[in-house]
Amino acid sequence: MKGVAVPDTDIDFMDFDSAREYVLAFITTLKRTQRERAVTEEELAIWQRRVKLAEGRGEQVLRKAAEEKAAELEGKQARLRAEEAELAAKVDVLKEKLRMLRVRSTLTVDADALLAQLTLAAGETDTLKQSLKEQEAQAALEELKRKRSGGGEA
Repeated sequence: MKGVAVPDTDIDFMDFDSAREYVLAFITTLKRTQRERAVTEEELAIWQRRVKLAEGRGEQVLRKAAEEKAAELEGKQARLRAEEAELAAKVDVLKEKLRMLRVRSTLTVDADALLAQLTLAAGETDTLKQSLKEQEAQAALEELKRKRSGGGEA
């Protein structure tokens, strides 16, 4: 699993809420697997005691049946342990990716909000100065036009 991107843990393309639900589903599956493994361990302990009890009584048929059931439960327990370990590793990766996704989702830039923040911080642009400069330029242009058309009669 080292260095290999596992498709189950690829949540980078999801939005935060969808990714959170996806991770929650994995956590739920992990908890269910843990409970199932715990129940299987209890059942295995019961059947192992039954094997010993049948041996103590000399009941070979019962011992054989109890051993078969115990072997079946040992196989189930091993499968559940492997599944639990795999899920736990995936959940760890998913939780870390979810943390990064949360940070990334808060860092997205809203241009309008950023402009509003900058305007608040820096203040409005000085439109009066700009307007006065434009009026002065317009007046100077008009003066030049008048001098040119009127032959400089001022």
